[in-house]
Amino acid sequence: MPGLSTRTKSQLDYLRRLSVVFAVDLRVTIVAELYLRELSPKRFYEEFGGGSISRVDKSFKKLAEHGWLRHVRSEGPGGNRRGAQEHFYRSTELAVFDNATWSLIPYSMRVAISWATFKLLGERVRAALQAGTLEARAGSHLGWKRVVFDRLGWERATSAVDRTFASLFEEQDEAKLRIADSGEEPMVATVALIAFESSANSREGLDSPEVPSLAEVGRDSAVPFSLRLSKAFADELCLKIVAEANLREISAPQFHAEFGGDSIEGIRRRFKKMEKVGWLEQVSQKTGGRRRSTVELFYKATGPAILDDEGWAEMPETMQPAPSWTTFMALANQVREAISTGTYEAHLDNHMSWSVLRLDREGWRKVIAIFEELLASIDSECEEAEARIADSGERPIETTIGLAAFESPNAPRQP
Repeated sequence: MPGLSTRTKSQLDYLRRLSVVFAVDLRVTIVAELYLRELSPKRFYEEFGGGSISRVDKSFKKLAEHGWLRHVRSEGPGGNRRGAQEHFYRSTELAVFDNATWSLIPYSMRVAISWATFKLLGERVRAALQAGTLEARAGSHLGWKRVVFDRLGWERATSAVDRTFASLFEEQDEAKLRIADSGEEPMVATVALIAFESSANSREGLDSPEVPSLAEVGRDSAVPFSLRLSKAFADELCLKIVAEANLREISAPQFHAEFGGDSIEGIRRRFKKMEKVGWLEQVSQKTGGRRRSTVELFYKATGPAILDDEGWAEMPETMQPAPSWTTFMALANQVREAISTGTYEAHLDNHMSWSVLRLDREGWRKVIAIFEELLASIDSECEEAEARIADSGERPIETTIGLAAFESPNAPRQP
């Protein structure tokens, strides 16, 4: 679009690159796993599946073409490779959002991404609980708490959470070197960090705009979530359409008249595409006047399915009641309420992330120490913030902090 800054263009380019990763669920797993270690398409397929070796190989090549993977070495011919070379790759980066890129994503997509991310974490918690690994390691952690910050305390705390997430991968790298020397069998650990404004606060005085009135909140799409993201991220006009539909009911002719960007037919195709993948919902139609006999369709952005999708949260009766699962579901309620009331996205520097690490025993101890240090720093920031609030009268930011670190069972094969 004309008038975009160089920085904004760079972020839109990154979203287009992300669309390549999200176009196929398999690619998300490839990028995440190859950030931890090098693998060939063949060895990835043997461990994770993926439909067929040909399908996995095509995804490797597509990701490498767009800079997500880099070739590190080749082996063969020889052994069981029957004359074929085996090519090994590593991910160049994780498919994550920085705050600047996050701000370019429409509100309805941001909350949907956050809820989908949280549900995936829930599946890992449930799998670990069922496999008996959730509390198998000393120092395992799964908990949350609500604290109060002023604006300065919030900024310091969320910055500390961001730094902690980055430092976990430094421990992963160090563990890899130690494992190469010692031959120790690595453990698979899931780590998660969450920070957002709790739902108890009113909207008065918040920096962000009012919560958009989204269509059909709780209605889910049959299209895989990663593909929904891919279709939107690949086209900045689609992002603009959904962003406008967050704010008001809008039609394709109305968008074309106000923003242009393509022919009216091109804009209509984008509206229909965003409706098909579940980002837009038709809410009304108008006839008459300048429309003559033509029907003009109006759309609004859709919200995440957070009201009627409790199947992901179900546990076998034999596993209940489990205190750790009860704790996690209480955190789920905090996330759900914050999304529903709009406080979850009150600040663009909130945090929702989880990842898988391969660690040796020393790496696990260091990760737990990092988490304990973060908790101590948050408590300290909270005390200082409360003292400042008492002096200044600044509006407090009631905040939910969630942390998790536990051993995970081996990942299941992809269909």
